[in-house]
Amino acid sequence: MNDLERHVIELIGEDPDSPDVFVDTAAGMTQIRESLNDAIEEICMVTGSMKRTYIVPLEASQMFYRLAFSQDEFGWVTDAFYHATKRRLEQTDLVRLNAWDPRWMQLNGSPQSYLPIGFNVIGFVPKPAAAEILELTCVTIPGRYSSDADRIKLRDEFKWAAVHFAVGEYYASRGDAQQAMYHHNVYLDRLGIQQIYPLDQGEIRQFRTNKEYWPRPTG
Repeated sequence: MNDLERHVIELIGEDPDSPDVFVDTAAGMTQIRESLNDAIEEICMVTGSMKRTYIVPLEASQMFYRLAFSQDEFGWVTDAFYHATKRRLEQTDLVRLNAWDPRWMQLNGSPQSYLPIGFNVIGFVPKPAAAEILELTCVTIPGRYSSDADRIKLRDEFKWAAVHFAVGEYYASRGDAQQAMYHHNVYLDRLGIQQIYPLDQGEIRQFRTNKEYWPRPTG
């Protein structure tokens, strides 16, 4: 039982040293671990807090590359640095490329932009003319842990958010909507979502301008 699991058990009213329901075994901790894994994945997806830098060896005339990580899952690219020209590439998409040059797949030269395709394929436009090195910084989604000996890949400031996420799912599974909603709101507050995307029920979205009114005719 790791620290996150212990906090979850304490918040649902059990004794972590002598639990009645969630005993410290692989089967006994399944529900809590599944909820914590879901929380960790969602937190890392929303915040982009887990980043890793990878070195991608580019090959001459090779445009597309498949990103296969051994431990974590690929989220998205935050930075691509091309060492040959000492410059950062900008992200592009198919619409921009087709508008720029319909023959973009046949171009060779120094890559100027990167093109994400699907969930694990990335392309570089134009195709590199020679073998070079590219430094790729990516947001990653941690792999799911399965035992208390596994490392929890989550920033310390988000650990209590993951705990309240799991506690909220526990009460939801028991049909206690009030407690489930309470802990879900605490989860959002710990995550900082309400500061990033405030929800004000009394606010009415509308168009507004601060321009002066046109003069009206008198007489």
